[in-house]
Amino acid sequence: MAQHIAQILLVVLSINTFTFAQTVKTAASPNSVPLKAFTYFEQIEGRRFDDYLSRLRPVALAPELRARVLNMLAKDDLVLPSAQGRAKLETLEPILKYHQRNSVIELRVLRAPTATAVFLAGAAVLITEPALEILTAEELQAVVAHELGHEYYWNEFEAARHNHDYSKIQELELRCDGIAVMTLKHLSLDPTSLISAIAKLNKHNSHPGSSSPQNQNYVAFDKRVEFIHRMIEFISTSRR
Repeated sequence: MAQHIAQILLVVLSINTFTFAQTVKTAASPNSVPLKAFTYFEQIEGRRFDDYLSRLRPVALAPELRARVLNMLAKDDLVLPSAQGRAKLETLEPILKYHQRNSVIELRVLRAPTATAVFLAGAAVLITEPALEILTAEELQAVVAHELGHEYYWNEFEAARHNHDYSKIQELELRCDGIAVMTLKHLSLDPTSLISAIAKLNKHNSHPGSSSPQNQNYVAFDKRVEFIHRMIEFISTSRR
């Protein structure tokens, strides 16, 4: 099962997207990456964030390619969530709708020991059993909002991976955090749930015996938290 999931993620990467838990090397100043990511959002014309996302949003995956990607998921790897899990998944509808992906992106639950979520090449968001269990509905909304951000930058992610530009990868991950904050603020949800979600996932995946890879494609946790708080203040001020 684990090998099959790894093969799925390998194919996903070849279709120009990145996973929430991919391992890369770190080669960046701890301060320069968050600054570049924040400056990126500062330059959005008129700070019209919804218009910006509409212009940036890629064309949805063609149905035949979407079906091909979904068919990579073996039935044995998928889990039928409990009633409580289904209730959490239902809260993701506004997140998907805001990004115009409610009729495009499927939500699938995977049987795996790692607590994580994965954007599957424009076809699905995969949520592992532990992530669905330990995250609140609000935290799951924040994590999925981050994952949907990957679609906006997947060509840049691929170029950075090809060029071994690890600082760019970290910057793009922060941009996805920024999009998550935009999403949650637009829907009048608490964007600090992204921080608590990250903390829970990190804690679960750092347990002894965990098979989770190190998430070195992210800046340090404290820098990431600092960036998210800065984005919250920036977007709150911009909407006044």
